[in-house]
Amino acid sequence: MPLNRLMIGVCAYNEENNIARLLQNLISEQNMPKESKILVVCSGCTEKTPQIVASFQKKDSRIRPLIENVRRGKSNALNKIFEAARAEADILILVNADALPEKGSVSRLVSKFTTSDVGAVFAQPVPMKISDGLCYGVVCLIWRLHHIISTLDLPKLSGELCAVRTACLQEIPENAATDEPYIESTIRKRHKNILYAPEALVHIRCPTDVADIIKQRKRIWIGHMQLQNTTGYKVSTASFKNMLRAVSALKRGETIYVLPGGFLEIVAYLEARILFSKGNVPFVWEPIRSTKTAM
Repeated sequence: MPLNRLMIGVCAYNEENNIARLLQNLISEQNMPKESKILVVCSGCTEKTPQIVASFQKKDSRIRPLIENVRRGKSNALNKIFEAARAEADILILVNADALPEKGSVSRLVSKFTTSDVGAVFAQPVPMKISDGLCYGVVCLIWRLHHIISTLDLPKLSGELCAVRTACLQEIPENAATDEPYIESTIRKRHKNILYAPEALVHIRCPTDVADIIKQRKRIWIGHMQLQNTTGYKVSTASFKNMLRAVSALKRGETIYVLPGGFLEIVAYLEARILFSKGNVPFVWEPIRSTKTAM
């Protein structure tokens, strides 16, 4: 079952410190076919992200910038990518603008589409070590638990680096607070499988202060609440039972951040519950500032 047409989609808002490294990674380390395309949606940027993308387009014609003068939220940007992908590609690879896939990780994802029942495949996110301390430990714990749950036949789609069959793409409501759970739910409704490929690694920027961790987790919880309220769908990582199973599977040295991480998660959840009960659903995200600094 050949799936030869590939497109990479990147949503970028004020990523001048990160976008060049990602684009260089994609064109030099991922063995992308000459016929593939890299669509970068620059939404309402107030710095040099569009100019950086345009400079890469001059070096590699596969790169295609799409400039939005007004920032309307990630769902709006993704819908533009989806529209192009459905018309021009068999598989859409989504990657965060501040992420760096390990060499060959895109190919590892695409190779999993061996049967028609595979709807999506996602990589294993690995937090970049910007600094030691509480925040790095908590973030590593979060993604370690995500990894364990996904290996328990309960994969929760991660949008840091994933590949989606374009026939499964469905427009995301523009007021959606988070995109990955919605994409996951639409794939499941088509009775397609979502596979976890932990051998495909993607290095990700994460919050480096407590306030930003809470802000990010609060946004994620609001997205889960919104999706469950409107569709009844609940992702595996939002289950307390699944989280307990994952915590019990941690190795002895990995439990040191369970208590502080759990406390921050409870704070984020309660703040999210209050905001959601008031109808406050932030679909145009406030940037997590500590992930935007230069490396």
